[in-house]
Amino acid sequence: MDTLANILADMILIRRPTIGEAHEEVVRIIAERCEGTTRMTEDGEVTYDPEEPICIHIESPFSSPMKSSASLFGDRFSDQYQSSLYTITRRKNDGTDATYTYGNRLRDYPVASLAMNAPDRSFIKKGLDGLMKRCGYVPAKSAGTIEYSGDGNLGGIDQIQTSIIDRLIENPSSRRAVAITWSPFFDITRDEPPCLQIVQCVIDKSDHLNLICLFRSNDMLSAWGQNAYGLAHMQKFILDSINDSRQKRKKNLLTQGWIETISISAHMYITRDQLELMKFLKKEQTKESFKSFHKT
Repeated sequence: MDTLANILADMILIRRPTIGEAHEEVVRIIAERCEGTTRMTEDGEVTYDPEEPICIHIESPFSSPMKSSASLFGDRFSDQYQSSLYTITRRKNDGTDATYTYGNRLRDYPVASLAMNAPDRSFIKKGLDGLMKRCGYVPAKSAGTIEYSGDGNLGGIDQIQTSIIDRLIENPSSRRAVAITWSPFFDITRDEPPCLQIVQCVIDKSDHLNLICLFRSNDMLSAWGQNAYGLAHMQKFILDSINDSRQKRKKNLLTQGWIETISISAHMYITRDQLELMKFLKKEQTKESFKSFHKT
């Protein structure tokens, strides 16, 4: 308990009405805490890293501004990115696919199956083996290989539908509406495993659908704003799906609630993203100057 208490005591907590305001605030806090002190990542990138988890609570995710004007990403990129969080991107399997997408892990989670081979058996015996396999019988001379479906190839688990939407339709008070992205078989030795690890939805007593997300690692400067923008749209997708069912059942409709992101390793790439950092800090200086002007 002492360890948990220490973690919570050290955690940076930010509460803001909108995504855009929260993004500017977290950049300001990290820059102030880490100025003059940098850290080198295992990939050789120079970062500001407060070495504390950061929890950001967004009260009204769809209120303006959903993005900071200092962000370098335009509306077109943001819209393309947000849809990739909760839709499947079909793999081409030609070497050009992304290592992972959140949509593929959340909507087409990899599933393992055992493929049996018995090359020395006749066609008829193989047919009989197939029938017996359904009863749990495996031929002694068979060899098995593990094959994976899903992850953009289809045939995986749609966690958003099954674990979140369907569960909350049947039991609005459920605390088990959870989806994960980490797949040990693929990710345990990879250099680029998913940053977003867990998403969970809860319905509160005021009929708000709230969303909590855990990141193992999070670029708070260049990525967090896009992450939160996409998560707000994913939250709305889940909300609309649940409300479709509730409307048919003549139940009270839910409304979109807050989003909370917990970033365990929160950081900013200060060399790689120097231009964007300068834009954020310049905007912060302008705001402070404006406040000082009105005080005089």
